[in-house]
Amino acid sequence: MAQHRIHAGTDIACVGLWDAGLPSAERSIEGKALEASAARGEVLAIDTSADGGYILQIHVDEPFVPAPGQRFDTVGNELGLHLGSGTAMAGGCEDFRNPRPQITSAGDRFQVEPSWYRVRVHLNRMEGPEEEQRAHEEAARALSSEELARYHRLGKSLRTGWLIAVLSVAALMASVFFQAARALGVLGALVAAAAGWSLLRIKRSDYVSLHLRYQRALDAAYAPDIVLELHQTTGPLSGGTVALDDPPGA
Repeated sequence: MAQHRIHAGTDIACVGLWDAGLPSAERSIEGKALEASAARGEVLAIDTSADGGYILQIHVDEPFVPAPGQRFDTVGNELGLHLGSGTAMAGGCEDFRNPRPQITSAGDRFQVEPSWYRVRVHLNRMEGPEEEQRAHEEAARALSSEELARYHRLGKSLRTGWLIAVLSVAALMASVFFQAARALGVLGALVAAAAGWSLLRIKRSDYVSLHLRYQRALDAAYAPDIVLELHQTTGPLSGGTVALDDPPGA
């Protein structure tokens, strides 16, 4: 039993899962050839209907149970997938058996028991501000109330410091361009120096460490776009392609 979370990108509106141990083809496999490979259980292809990035979460031999507040629909039918080498690859299907993969990397691989698998695909139905607010609320729990208040306070100070610095540079440039009074240039230089000192002071603070902790928690809090639920079985089984715009339970 295991879970894997992978950020997958695609330029052909198709992401999926396949056996990384399959031999490379002479050229990239797309269109009807990709559909034929999917039907044989060589790749589980998911038609996303749009290019871009997708967070894939793979559950191996364990059920997927959405967290409270999350809404997922099961799309398409249960399909067969053969992972005979024991090394699976998730990502854009343009790299399936591609002799020159461009959109996947070693970090998109994970180990499984060599076997056939029954695969169900679940689609996240939460979108927009609702999902963003939920993720930020979850990430805020990674910091104590005191740390969260300090994080917001330091962030506001940092933004203010940058604004002052930009305005100071603009004032200096204006004084030079328009040959304004020397006092204006001196004033701008003093303000810029004060802003720089403020930025250095903030940099020395714990803002960076707080931001990293918050950002890691925020990344983990966003629900995956697509969940693949794999259960080991005997084969061979019929595979195929799932389209995310299929109605639930199709």
